Amino acid sequence: MKTMHAAADNMRTDYDVAIVGASLSGSSLAGCLGRAGASVALIDRSHFPRRKACGEGLSNIALAALDRMGFEMGPALASGVPYYGYRMALGGRSFAFASDRGQVLKGVGVQRSVLDQVVLDGAAACPTVSPFLGTSAAVVRRDGRSCSLELSSGGVITARQLVLADGAHSRNANALGIPVRRSDAPLWGMSFILEGTFRHACDEMLVILKDGFEINCTPVGRHRLNVTFLAARPQVKWLQDALVREQLLAEAMAHLHFSGQPLGDPLQVGPVSAARRTCVDGSTILLGDAAENLDPVAGMGMTHGILMAEIAAGCLLPMLAGDLSPERARACYAKRAAKMSRTYRGFTTLTRTLVRSRARGVVLPVLSATALPGVVRAALGDGSPRDAWPRSIPSYFLSLMGALPDFSTIPLP
Repeated sequence: MKTMHAAADNMRTDYDVAIVGASLSGSSLAGCLGRAGASVALIDRSHFPRRKACGEGLSNIALAALDRMGFEMGPALASGVPYYGYRMALGGRSFAFASDRGQVLKGVGVQRSVLDQVVLDGAAACPTVSPFLGTSAAVVRRDGRSCSLELSSGGVITARQLVLADGAHSRNANALGIPVRRSDAPLWGMSFILEGTFRHACDEMLVILKDGFEINCTPVGRHRLNVTFLAARPQVKWLQDALVREQLLAEAMAHLHFSGQPLGDPLQVGPVSAARRTCVDGSTILLGDAAENLDPVAGMGMTHGILMAEIAAGCLLPMLAGDLSPERARACYAKRAAKMSRTYRGFTTLTRTLVRSRARGVVLPVLSATALPGVVRAALGDGSPRDAWPRSIPSYFLSLMGALPDFSTIPLP
């Protein structure tokens, strides 16, 4: 993969779009814009591949969006595990969700180190996309018509449009004074990768609901399982106890008929559902967790970020072509992104309520036994037939995954 640094003698310094953050939402937007011929500076302080705390379930909705944006996802899908349903366990009972329409693909469990690299490589393959990795935007300035970024590795670049995709703790959003709404009930935790053996084939994502916390379990390879704890603050200190963690990991492995050991140290998670910013602030567009971070159950956080990237590309390309004013393009993005986000915010509210509510023992069986609420059905969606995996990974079955409307068709404001 090509990598450019600010000190390069032949470096381009003026771009159509500067994107800070090269994780899923930033790289997917860069690739989509780059394939259409736009010049993009893609900046991230990290080097890839790298581990990232995540539930690591990529939904069929996100897969379909990446396919529409032109990404070849075969390498990521081949390394992962397809899943066809979601299950929530409470006490000695478990409840199936999103299984009312037959055995259809819901997504794939895949490690973020693999997924992020595949999407970043796809973006960097575009001749007009310049990755600046291992460097950060030390100083960001904007004047409403353009932006300039002083890079920590040296040099200055300018762009017509600034996009922040640098996470919930976005230092750049804070430095620019972009308002943020803080939740009074965020979730915290830790994420493990376990390596071992599945005694039985596993094709579901599992969420184990406990008193004040949840355990998300996602198979991410033939011999690997992601287990992520998410808890309200009072339970976080308790989860730091090594013996407690061992017991909870053993419980998760027993549910999925898995035997194994943690691979490396756990990664800290959170706060989740803690910050929400406007997706447009003046001349700046925000993507993914930089705008709003969501409960990662069923890959909703990744799905939300990728759909925001697709919507942003659909609004920015007409602007760059001169067919839409910058003001209307940003207003268009704000409207479409807000409409899409409501579904995923609702799903997050539901799962967070199930973690905290004493009534979950009554609510959960009802939700499972009856028709799923519209917000859940839309967020989880349905996909391609089981026998389409993995023989027809490309566009054939991805084109069948239209569980959500195409938000790029919403009329311009």
